[in-house]
Amino acid sequence: MVITILAEPRSGSTNLANWFYFNKEFTVLYEPITSPDKMWYKNRVSPKLWEYKTSHLLVKEIFRPDLDFSELIEISDKVIILYRENTIEQTQSWLNANKTNNWDKAWVFKEDLIKDEDEWYFNEIKKGIKENYLNKNYFKISYEELYHNNGFQKILDYLNINELENKNFPYGKKYRIEKPLITSII
Repeated sequence: MVITILAEPRSGSTNLANWFYFNKEFTVLYEPITSPDKMWYKNRVSPKLWEYKTSHLLVKEIFRPDLDFSELIEISDKVIILYRENTIEQTQSWLNANKTNNWDKAWVFKEDLIKDEDEWYFNEIKKGIKENYLNKNYFKISYEELYHNNGFQKILDYLNINELENKNFPYGKKYRIEKPLITSII
């Protein structure tokens, strides 16, 4: 079975894909279309030609309005659209990652760090995924539902793969750390 996670940036898609990565029945590809120069997979090969030797292939992609995901969707048996409802925190996370190039490590929010960053492109991403996928007949789940309301079980029910069990999700922790309170010992 081929499963695609097509996600907005900063929506928890890497953590979700990591859960499948640790299952021996899955080959997991991280952004082979949006980051085709990664050395671990064939550069710019059509999804129709992708090979895998496990029972399932999971492809995690980040939506970009300038890319065509139709071939990937066409080969997919199941498609999961992952988005985020809390646009303010999502935008802050994206601006921080874009500014610092820290996409996968803990960070402390600092308003002054991102105040001059342009969120126009990010808004285009949100608009594009909504128009092309959220308003269509795909399985959709929000970051909030997935990480705060046991939505992971909904994903497992949707996939309907007998050997999958709702265990050990999520891997890791949120990247954003709230600014610690400074207390004085004096």
